[in-house]
Amino acid sequence: MKIQPVEYAMFCDYASVSMDGKINLNGIFERILSEKVPATHPQMFVVSRLILPKGKHSITFTLQQQDKVLAKSVFEKEIAGELGVHNHFWGVQGLKVENWDPIELQILIEGKQVFVKRLPVVKVERKIKINMKIKD
Repeated sequence: MKIQPVEYAMFCDYASVSMDGKINLNGIFERILSEKVPATHPQMFVVSRLILPKGKHSITFTLQQQDKVLAKSVFEKEIAGELGVHNHFWGVQGLKVENWDPIELQILIEGKQVFVKRLPVVKVERKIKINMKIKD
């Protein structure tokens, strides 16, 4: 049986690990809403669980629109046992959303793409609701 190197990858507003080792994801989302582009997403976390074989691994995470890289994280991970689990937390501040194309998360291990997840950018209209009582 072939093991998939990425068990999951999630986008959320905030992520942490509790004192007892539990992963906490707050505000999980599957799209970015905006009234206009370009726009800036103030903060997000990309949280993933990687399953890696024994050895030293070069891992790259990128967020991009079309061929333009918006953010990138590169790191090395050494696995001592036959198989290892790595929970990766990537905090992204001030992500510049250039256009309405989806943002693509790509995960590469040893330069080979092993995972892709798309995050749609959706236009929303601002609606202003006014509650007023008019007295005669």
